[in-house]
Amino acid sequence: MGRKNSYLDEIDKFIGNRIYSLRLAKGLSRQQLSKVIGVTHQQLQKYENGTNRVAASRLMLIAKALEQEIPYFYQGFTVGNNSLPETKNQRLCIEVARNFRRIGNREHQDAINTLVKSLLKARVA
Repeated sequence: MGRKNSYLDEIDKFIGNRIYSLRLAKGLSRQQLSKVIGVTHQQLQKYENGTNRVAASRLMLIAKALEQEIPYFYQGFTVGNNSLPETKNQRLCIEVARNFRRIGNREHQDAINTLVKSLLKARVA
């Protein structure tokens, strides 16, 4: 067994979080994505949690399945990144964004955006 390396652990968790967030944004279940990339849903969960390291070849499959380029999974990584864990608020934001994209009517999207902005103004005032 290899030595513990906190820097590598941070990278694994960061990449796992990016996979998790993107999977949710795409509206895929863990079962659906794991089937496409050829692993069990338990293995995918370990990737998403950063428990297991994602091999480069597997990351290629994940990127293809999630319609994303490889650099996406590393963008924003810094040593000592404190925002790694997915919070309930972040998950809600991803869900709202996913549902917003599904609204086909541009006028409805604009109306929702206006509502959100007015709620923010009311909160600040």
